[in-house]
Amino acid sequence: MTLQELFFDKSKPYHLKILDALPKDAILQVGPDNAENTIIEFMDYFCGYCKKIHPELMQLAEERDDVKVVFLHHPILSESSNILAKMAVAASIQGKGMQFHDEFFSMQGSITQKKLDEVLDKIEINKTKLMIDIGKDEINSAIELSSFLANGSGARGTPAIFINEEFVGGYIPPGKLQGLLR
Repeated sequence: MTLQELFFDKSKPYHLKILDALPKDAILQVGPDNAENTIIEFMDYFCGYCKKIHPELMQLAEERDDVKVVFLHHPILSESSNILAKMAVAASIQGKGMQFHDEFFSMQGSITQKKLDEVLDKIEINKTKLMIDIGKDEINSAIELSSFLANGSGARGTPAIFINEEFVGGYIPPGKLQGLLR
């Protein structure tokens, strides 16, 4: 997809073109592909508001079969954020990206090496393959592209959320979020 198509082609809504622009492994999704409502959250694993909204988004996707929630990486808070984003994409290659993602946002307290190891053991990830994959250029490119798209969408922090065509920067309370759905 070219930048011209992404920003100026009006044949498809912009928020859906974002998903077309990214490699499959960079997209973490719950809910059906053909859902009437699409929520896209650009997030960072060290963002407190991303952690706060995560169970609310997961519950919404679980309760409504007309909603899909897509989590995209925008690791802006630290280098550790970038490393965890790369690990999530590498976990996706093993078919465990959403499990990795959910475990991190369900974690109590700070993220530590011990907790990271526990998550990797719990989701039964091949750690050797994961460590090899996080060093690949395509993983780094996927994270950079996701952040580029976040910035191009107007994200100045995280969470940054599309609810269908509506873009909202920052945390959205559940009631307001529900009100923006079709």
